[in-house]
Amino acid sequence: MNERRTLHPIYILFGLLNTIKGFIPVILIGLVRGKDWAGLAWYWYAGASALAAVILLFSFLEWRRFGFWLEEDRIIIRKGWLFRDEKTIYYGRIHSVNVEQPFIQRILRVAQVKIETPGGNKKADGILPALSLEAANDIQQMLRRQATSNVQAADAGVAGSAEAENIAAEQHLVIKMNDKPLTQASSTEPSTSMPAFTLNAKQLIQAAATSMNFGLVAAFMVGLFSLADDLFNQLLPDHFFENVVKDSADIMTNFILIFTIIVAGIGFAWLLSIVLYVLKYSGFSVKRDGRQISVSYGLLEKKTFVFDPKKVQAVVIKEGLLRQAYGYAEIQLQIVSSDKKEQLMLHPFLKRTAIQQVLNDFVPQVKLPSNTQLAGAPKRALLYYVRIELLFTLVICAAFIIFLKAAGLWSLLLLPIVLLWRKSCYNAAGVRLHEGQLTLRSRFVSRTTYLIRRPQILVMRVNRTIGQQRKKLLTLSVHTMGSVFDYSVKCLDRKDVEPVWQWYSRSQSKK
Repeated sequence: MNERRTLHPIYILFGLLNTIKGFIPVILIGLVRGKDWAGLAWYWYAGASALAAVILLFSFLEWRRFGFWLEEDRIIIRKGWLFRDEKTIYYGRIHSVNVEQPFIQRILRVAQVKIETPGGNKKADGILPALSLEAANDIQQMLRRQATSNVQAADAGVAGSAEAENIAAEQHLVIKMNDKPLTQASSTEPSTSMPAFTLNAKQLIQAAATSMNFGLVAAFMVGLFSLADDLFNQLLPDHFFENVVKDSADIMTNFILIFTIIVAGIGFAWLLSIVLYVLKYSGFSVKRDGRQISVSYGLLEKKTFVFDPKKVQAVVIKEGLLRQAYGYAEIQLQIVSSDKKEQLMLHPFLKRTAIQQVLNDFVPQVKLPSNTQLAGAPKRALLYYVRIELLFTLVICAAFIIFLKAAGLWSLLLLPIVLLWRKSCYNAAGVRLHEGQLTLRSRFVSRTTYLIRRPQILVMRVNRTIGQQRKKLLTLSVHTMGSVFDYSVKCLDRKDVEPVWQWYSRSQSKK
């Protein structure tokens, strides 16, 4: 067994800092209310000091008992002073190594290393909570050297057994490191004249203005209000929001008031999405160095992803309403990581005509077909795209008319809007199978195109209702590693889906 390694000593402070972080809302509320923290009785200070001492003692014991060993074929992690826990992870099973450095860790100059395997759950299989940047970089370099040596051994004929073949199939590590680009990839390919690009300020603003990332806004607002709800109640006058709504209702009619609130809410969300987008993707750059691709971005929390393009599970092309109107799109990659809900951005804003060139440079195993090459949903499928949504909209309109009387008739404008939306979803649906690549296209708000190779498909499903079966319509879904979501297109023609199913079934039977 190789030399035992330990975490950075600053890990001892993590427990205390996390405890203080949990009390921040209470402290802020006390400050707003004018609480005199300096005038507390002595036993409050004594209790806080005793609690801090206990937390530091427990953290010290955890730090002393935490150790890991980097051996020739595995990493061993032992931790716990009351309940012992030991994990052994073979290098051949490692699918990704994530070295993360959020804002607080950047200030403290430490990083967290996550080691994941394809069978991992929401948490990484192995976590090293606090290491120096140099130590994290050493671990990353060692794992990359192991991957390279295993590939060379497989090429030399060492992988003769079934077990060795399985290990050789998983050699390419997907490595993600925050704060510091990792460019010392071991490769025989030349590092000069490699593809690279950056996103300038103008492109960043254009991408932010057309992203309309309301999901990011919603997550931010939920976190903000969960922290600041009590602060708003203290800072704002009593019944502030009720008085604003009442005064506005006295000036405007109900319909104008509702319309104003909706427009103001959308405008605020759009501006906030621009700010959050700029903070997240500021300094975006991509470059290829030998076998590895490096993607870097982030202002407050800088991230650098280094990965092998052969481990990309799927390529996702997204075209929002504004971007599609002007011929722009973004490219995302599905890779195996601990966060299975977030896809890695390869390019946040580019012309659709330039997508294939970027794919050729960075993910050459996939091709983007033209719109005319995809087989769309047949005309008889249109009813299944619009009926449920139109029925739901009719119920909403009826409720508005009942409660708002004549003013509620304006809600009928929702009917053509919903009809156009669902018609666009129907028009976007498409499928294509060509040279071992399955292409699926669908729309909810953005038009999304999925490019998937056969080896990356874990599960394929074909569904239909009784009515769809009579109409010879099928819904096709596929699931890839590293994602909690299925890629699906509903109500496709049976003659377009059956070749895909037979292609997948034959490939499965050969294994």
